[in-house]
Amino acid sequence: MKDRIFFPLALLLALGMVVLAIWPAIGRLPDGAVTGDGSNYDLITVDGEFLNKVLAGGDATTELARDSDGDYLLYIEAQAGLLGPDPEEGPHFRLASDLEVQFSGRRIRCTVRMRPADQKGAMQAKVNYSVGRDGDSGWQVFDLAQGFEDFSFEYVVPDHIGDQGFDYFAIRPVVPEKSRALLVERITFERVG
Repeated sequence: MKDRIFFPLALLLALGMVVLAIWPAIGRLPDGAVTGDGSNYDLITVDGEFLNKVLAGGDATTELARDSDGDYLLYIEAQAGLLGPDPEEGPHFRLASDLEVQFSGRRIRCTVRMRPADQKGAMQAKVNYSVGRDGDSGWQVFDLAQGFEDFSFEYVVPDHIGDQGFDYFAIRPVVPEKSRALLVERITFERVG
C-alpha cells in the first residue's frame, strides 16, 4: 500500500478509536462524592449538573430537572414514613475526603436554596450534616415559601480522628402524609470563623 493512502487511513482509524473511547462520557452527568477544587475550600458550591451527585437513599425519588430557563434543579420527593432517621437513609450527598479534611474541626455554614415543587409541594424541608458515627448537626427544619429562598445553619464539624469515615449532607421534604416534593437550586458549604 502506498504511503499517501496508508497514513490518511491510519489517521482516520486512530481518530475513530479516540471517538469510540470517549463516546460513553459525552453527555454523561457528574456522579460520585462532592469534592473541592483542590485549592480554595472557603466556599464550595453544588449547583447545575453537579446536583446529580445526590444519592436517593431509602425510598425517595431524586432526579435532575430543568426550569424554564434551562437551568438544572434537583427534584426530591418522598412518601410518609418510608425514610429512616439517619441522614444516609434518604436523599444525601457524600462529601469527598478532601472536604472532610478541610472541614474537620471547623465551623461551616450550610446553605440550601430551595422551594416547594409545583406538584405535591412540601411546606417544610429538613437538612442535616453528618460525620457518621462521630455525630451530626441534627435535623434543621425550615418553612418553605413559594419562591426560591436561601436557608442556612452553622455546624462545628467534629475533628476526624483515626480512620477516615464519610461525611454526608442530607436534604429531604417533611412529609406529614402521602408524599411531598421540593426543588433545590443550589447548596453551598462555607468555612466561617
